Amino acid sequence: MRGEGVRGVDFGLLGTLVVRDGARDVSVSAPRQRVLLAALLLGGGRVVSLDDLAEVLWEGEPPAGARGALHSAVQRLRSTLGPSGADLIETRPPGYLIRVGDGAFDVREFSALAARGHAAAAAGTWAQAASLLREALGLWRGEPLADVPSQLLRGREAPAIKDQRLQALVTRIDADLHLGRQGEILAELRQLVTAHPLQEQLHALLMLSLYRSGRQADALAAYQDVRGVLASELGIDPGPELRLLHQRILAADSELLLAASTEPSEPSGTSGTEPAGAASVPLSPPAPVVPRQLPTATRHFTGRAAALEALTALAAEAAEARYGTVISVIDGTAGIGKTTLALHFAHKVAKQFPDGQLYVNLRGFDPAGPQMTSVEAIRLFLDALAVPAARIPAGLDAQAGLYRSLLVGKRMLVLLDNARDVDQVRPLLPASPGCLVIVTSRSQLTSLVATEGASPLTLDVLTDAEAQELLSRALGPERVADDLGSASALIQLCARLPLALSIAAARTSSQPWLSLAALTAELRDARGRLDALDAGHATANVRAVLSWSYRQLDPAAARLFRLLGLHAGPDISAPAAASMAGLPLDEGRRRLGELTRAHLLAEHVPGRFSCHDLLRAYAAELTQSDDSEAERHAATGRMLDHYLHTAHSAALQARSINSPLMLAALAPGAEAERISDAEQAMAWFETEHGVLMAATGRALEAGFYTHAWQLVWTLSDFLDMRGRWHDWAVAEQIALAATQRLGDRGAQASVHQRFGYASGRIGRYEDAHAHLGLALSIHHERGDHAGQAYVHNSLAITLSYQGRHDEALGHARQSLESYTAAGDRPGQAQALNSVGWLSAVVGDHQQAVSYCQQSLDLFRDLGSTEGEAAALDSLGYAHQQAGQHAEATACYLQAVELHRAAGSRWGAGDSLGHLGDTCHAAGQPEEARAFWEEALAILADLNAPEADQIRAKLRDLDAELRH
Repeated sequence: MRGEGVRGVDFGLLGTLVVRDGARDVSVSAPRQRVLLAALLLGGGRVVSLDDLAEVLWEGEPPAGARGALHSAVQRLRSTLGPSGADLIETRPPGYLIRVGDGAFDVREFSALAARGHAAAAAGTWAQAASLLREALGLWRGEPLADVPSQLLRGREAPAIKDQRLQALVTRIDADLHLGRQGEILAELRQLVTAHPLQEQLHALLMLSLYRSGRQADALAAYQDVRGVLASELGIDPGPELRLLHQRILAADSELLLAASTEPSEPSGTSGTEPAGAASVPLSPPAPVVPRQLPTATRHFTGRAAALEALTALAAEAAEARYGTVISVIDGTAGIGKTTLALHFAHKVAKQFPDGQLYVNLRGFDPAGPQMTSVEAIRLFLDALAVPAARIPAGLDAQAGLYRSLLVGKRMLVLLDNARDVDQVRPLLPASPGCLVIVTSRSQLTSLVATEGASPLTLDVLTDAEAQELLSRALGPERVADDLGSASALIQLCARLPLALSIAAARTSSQPWLSLAALTAELRDARGRLDALDAGHATANVRAVLSWSYRQLDPAAARLFRLLGLHAGPDISAPAAASMAGLPLDEGRRRLGELTRAHLLAEHVPGRFSCHDLLRAYAAELTQSDDSEAERHAATGRMLDHYLHTAHSAALQARSINSPLMLAALAPGAEAERISDAEQAMAWFETEHGVLMAATGRALEAGFYTHAWQLVWTLSDFLDMRGRWHDWAVAEQIALAATQRLGDRGAQASVHQRFGYASGRIGRYEDAHAHLGLALSIHHERGDHAGQAYVHNSLAITLSYQGRHDEALGHARQSLESYTAAGDRPGQAQALNSVGWLSAVVGDHQQAVSYCQQSLDLFRDLGSTEGEAAALDSLGYAHQQAGQHAEATACYLQAVELHRAAGSRWGAGDSLGHLGDTCHAAGQPEEARAFWEEALAILADLNAPEADQIRAKLRDLDAELRH
């Protein structure tokens, strides 16, 4: 098994697992390592994904921490393989591959030798064929993967490898028979027909060997034996080849005999030609039937470049005929274009499969009638292959066996369209190399991937460019180019779903007076959108096509799908979905899994689920028609409870200085997620902030006014730290409307204060002062001194952004006095920082250092990371203004580190800008440039006004350095 593997490491799986590094045998004793190594080797030099490896290592049921355990197992395997291990096994997303040379792996070496042997036999060079195939078969040491403890891996790989061996044996025996070695092979043939009683070709070889050995009666008896076996096992008679051979032997046909003088004396492999006078065995049937069953493909196919590339690679793999049948499973939601892609590709590669193309629509999701059974489908295939009705056995297993036998040695493309499940598909799969099977389904046929080694290909909606190309091909490029705006809007309204785009194009083509702009206006009404996407037939009606998938759902999954139509966010987590439906989390996950497998949802990242806009519109339509108003209201309340209680917990973890809100109890069936620390809190907000923004609008729309303003309260610190001030202002607008409808003056004051601060951060100073003035007035009216202090602090910050530093300092001092009088330590820490910062700005450096240091000490005592960072930045500024550059730099560096730890991008960018200022003042221009550029990258990404100031400083620096 020597080849070009890394450092000469050889591998064997044709028997027990063998690893040999030069002259040294390597023992891979750990069972899981043997499974892992075998799976990588059988990957054929391609990357084997982590998911596929986990499937075989844990027999289809990987545990929750499978990926971590898998990485550890790979490291242990590398260590077991010795010094070569690290080079042999490479990490390649999405998994691993093993580098093995062509001759260093017995399965690959066997396949290569067998292919050369079959080619020699096809060319009639029988001695060479016999020699090559005997060499290939000599590599076998026993049952393949004998000591690899994975039933799933052995069940997936071993049958195809053993089938290759059987085909090699048959061809080698045929070659020996052509070389006149009938006496030598009789005993072997007897054993083979006992082991494989339904292989008619082996029985034919046995009959011919007996006849050529002068044993005509035994040859005829062998025919009766196989006739009896086929009748009892399959209920059929022998095929035309065996019957013809039987008749010729019965007639003592001399043309079946080899000339006596042709018995070769040289050892096998010394001649590449057949002995003179040898008679070929008449095992080929008359002109074979070549089925061409593919339906017409669409004229307007477009895009899908990556999918076509993947399918082309599978077709090339099928052409290599290495192991068993190559299978592709194309899945995706209704209307995504699975059949369109499959037919387009099948027509494209039809010539690569000269023995024909079989097609069947399995009607797995067809509402017009029941799905097609496997028996019905196989009968159609047997009819297409011209099998007489009298030869078709009664049972499904027998029919599947006959079907597979007919495809042995054939290069056939089989397209199984619209499959419901794996059980419907499995009997229709050929078993021998050379065939390509393409399955389309709205369901994820996971077990077909796990057990038969099928390659999954999940289709998503078209890209914008692909969608525009589809419209251009259907309507003509000029019509699209003349109104690109309407075309782009139409693409988005159709959710880039191929079926919807095709219906829209068909409507405008058949109704010339209907412009793209008019159709787009019709589709903008979400409630009527599905009505508009109807071309007058069930298969060209988006609502009808989507309903075929919905009707297959379990009632609990169907209810969850409907309720998801009430969710406003771009996607949803499993805990949120479970709360919305009032389900335990485990059951919620199971129902989401069912919806995902049916492609009514997509798990676009682990644990998060989404669907395109047309599916969302369909779900919303269903919940309006099938669920009561009370149930919809309750589901919305449970959803908002989940988000509010989780967000409240996260807000308190992210900033310890916040005072908690008084929340109503969770509704029955709703659950909050557990947030354990500030890091987890910021990560949760980062993931959910888009959903939370949408949830505030849904809360206002549905009359959950308290949820609306309280959700915005929980979001405010995150949006401030991340520099999302425009989002913040939008959210506060919703919160203000909610508090006004509630008539809650205290809540209104809080919203006006935050709204004013957010407006100041985006430069809307007039709005800022208006809202802050209203907040101050309400707090004064209610006698809320702490609230007034908070507003004074916000006024101080806003005025400082305007350059009105003396006014700002006055408000900061008022804020400090009020917070100190109220005993509000967090507020006092904030106000101390504001007074310190503004004192530095107006030139009172000594007082600035004193106030900033007091703020820093108090924030540290409170345990507020973000507050400590802000105080350090202010202290750095005070030192910088006093010309104490080293002290300023030390403070700023600490501030940057703490801002980043707290998740405050704007804070980190602001402090980096101050670091640049300090370096520039200290005569370090290049260091200043580096800090300013780093600050600009953050602030520009946030669209913060400070970005323009940094750009101006960089321009001035360039000018300085040029002079």
